[in-house]
Order: sequence, then C-alpha cells, then structure tokens
Amino acid sequence: MNEFNGVADTMLIPMAARIYASKHFPEYFYDGTALSLESKIPAGAFERIWKSSSQYTMLASVARYYNFDEMIKGFYDKHEKCNIINLGAGLETAAFRLPAINVPFYEIDLPEVIELRKNILGAKENETLIGADIFKLEWVEGIDTSLPSLLVVSGVFQYFREEKIVTFLSELKKRFPKGELIFDATNAIGIKYARQYFGADVLLCG
Repeated sequence: MNEFNGVADTMLIPMAARIYASKHFPEYFYDGTALSLESKIPAGAFERIWKSSSQYTMLASVARYYNFDEMIKGFYDKHEKCNIINLGAGLETAAFRLPAINVPFYEIDLPEVIELRKNILGAKENETLIGADIFKLEWVEGIDTSLPSLLVVSGVFQYFREEKIVTFLSELKKRFPKGELIFDATNAIGIKYARQYFGADVLLCG
C-alpha cells in the first residue's frame, strides 16, 4: 500500500515545490527528506500539480519555506531553550531540514492528517505529533507555555474567515506569554491563482 494514498493535493503541492527546488536550485533551498519521497508520490498527483504550475510558482512556494527556516534559526539563536510549534503541519519537514535546532518541535494538524504524516514521515526524537483542530486549542495543554515559543502557520489562514483568525490569534496571545507567531498571507491576485488549485473554498481574509 502506498503511504501517499489519501493525501490531498493541498499537502502535496508544497512538497512538490520543495522537491523541484532541491533538484534544480539546491544552493538556495535543499530538502533531502522531500527528495527521498519523490519516487513514492503517485505519478497522477505530480501530473496534476505540474499542469497548473511553473518554475515561478514552484520557487514562490519554496521562498516561504526558506524565509520561515531563517526565522526559526533566528528565534533559536535568541532562545536556545524554546519550542517550535507548527500549526497546520501537513507534510512540512522543517524539523528534518534544521537538524542543528535540537529543541522540541510540535507538529499539529487534524487527526487524519497526523496519521498520514506518521505513515509518511514518522517522527524525529525531538518531534511531538498532535492530532487536533488547531482552533480548539486543546493541544496547548501538552506544551510548556512558560518557554519562549515560535508558532509557525504556513498555508492555513487563507482557508478561514477574518473573524475566526483574529479570535484565534487573541487566544494564542493569552496562552503563550513568551510566544511569537509567523504566518504567510496573500492578496486578491494570489487567492485567484490559488483557486486554480483548490477551488472556491480559498477565501480572502482581511
């Protein structure tokens, strides 16, 4: 049975971009874990992704991960004892790309996504995988919130309404007194392009 059965394109597109950049521009961005999985991804999924992609869109996607990696390294440089919390983790591989950052990584996503992640990526010794709705915040109970914590939200907020995101951010601020949050955002043009991949469910918040 292929580990990628049941994996949505929304999770495969970022991985496809990381594979592309690692093969063609490794001096800029390299993800050995993503490359090691390339042969396991169903050909049909890659065909759908390449059909709607270009070199520009692949590198634009990877630029997000490059910047987030730099921010994670910067946070770690300031707080060697800290948490890295990836909200909406999907198949993100920062914990694998950044082996020198030996602090707890918490990977949080819906239970069914975490099961797929376990099957495909497993978990590093410093990773904790938590199956939960990120907006319900029960996942916070398993984290030492007294530590400086960097919360990373990548490719998530464009699927939700502004009021839900603002409330969520307010609640996070209460629970993580030493927390910082980084996230990506897009404009109306970016949303229009994203809908070519994902359909009308992608929202413009703000």
